[in-house]
Amino acid sequence: MASFNPRKFADPDRLRAIAPARLAVLLNPWRPYFEGRGFLFPGTAGSPIDYPLLSDILMRPDATTPTAMVDALYYVHETASLDDMDKLLATIRSRGLVVDDDPGTTPIDLAIDVWCVAPDLVRAHHAESYAMRQKNFEYFGPRHPGRIPFPPVTEAQQGALVQVFDDWFEHRRRGRGCRVFIIRHKPITWILIRHGQPMRREMSHKDDGSGDIAFYRPQRHDVLIYDERSGDLGVHASTKGDRNLYLSTLGGQLFGDEAYFPPAERFTLDPIVANGAASLQVEDVDGIEKVRLIEYRRYWGGVHRETETRKAEDIFAALATRGMATLTGGRLSSATFKITFNNAAKERSVTIRPPGIARYERNDDSELIDQWLRKRGFVLTAPDADDDEAPTTVLDGT
Repeated sequence: MASFNPRKFADPDRLRAIAPARLAVLLNPWRPYFEGRGFLFPGTAGSPIDYPLLSDILMRPDATTPTAMVDALYYVHETASLDDMDKLLATIRSRGLVVDDDPGTTPIDLAIDVWCVAPDLVRAHHAESYAMRQKNFEYFGPRHPGRIPFPPVTEAQQGALVQVFDDWFEHRRRGRGCRVFIIRHKPITWILIRHGQPMRREMSHKDDGSGDIAFYRPQRHDVLIYDERSGDLGVHASTKGDRNLYLSTLGGQLFGDEAYFPPAERFTLDPIVANGAASLQVEDVDGIEKVRLIEYRRYWGGVHRETETRKAEDIFAALATRGMATLTGGRLSSATFKITFNNAAKERSVTIRPPGIARYERNDDSELIDQWLRKRGFVLTAPDADDDEAPTTVLDGT
């Protein structure tokens, strides 16, 4: 069951943005539930949609609220952007699926159309889109570094992962029903784990000015990235306990060793010190136009544990005005770069914190930035991959 946050689904204006016929089709499988709460479907006795009543029903779920309906509303809401529309259209065309050929279709209308014919496709698209939006990863390296493909995952193995995760989350009052999605973009494999959080109780506002109590379980998405060029696993998780759960479970279930992923010595900032501005060259990286170093943190230590943070529009240009070519002294503990991509109006940033943390402004950029980091020597664990094969996508979910 997806997280049911009533505020996401119950806004009457949001409901009115859906074509009435499509809204009726979406909700029709749970018609007895709605009629039992006094809602008449469009066309019943010539009735129009009573949006305030529908909003109130959605705002006040009870013990009879169908879990399948919650899933449908959640995924339709979460895949109703213009970008989602483009990607869903491309996917249904590539798979030969048929939906209404309506030039007046809006993004949320299309999300409903696709959900009605292929709900797993919508779930998979949502999982992939969410995974690609994550920015913060802490990396862990394999016991035996090298070019190690992510292993095939059988249905039984995927079920075993879910069982372990569900037991963990349930024991910590976060509920069961987690889902695991595996998204393959060679040489990167993304693993998205969707699970519940502790229940939340909060006031909700009704259109008549009164209030009510909303009681629901929020949802959390944790994301892992496996890089087959090095065998490193990047983890984006909310707690250390979750992180350790994923490391030990994936290591044990898929690689035969619960201690397979110790912390990785993945990144170094030595090229900044050794090569100065030359460490930012991009001529051999197609897709990147320019890189600037805009911030660094340097640890001096000593009895007072001194740390220095310095910022500039261009650190090396600032150093050049003082007759300096590079940084000397101390130990660099963090560096932030601004990246100019070809045909992109806005620069985006990446922050590297050795030995294993990277933060991207937009994770769609991560593979290209990673290529640059490897070529300039900021990545320790593997040489640049010679892989001219076009990326392919395979997404599984359970």
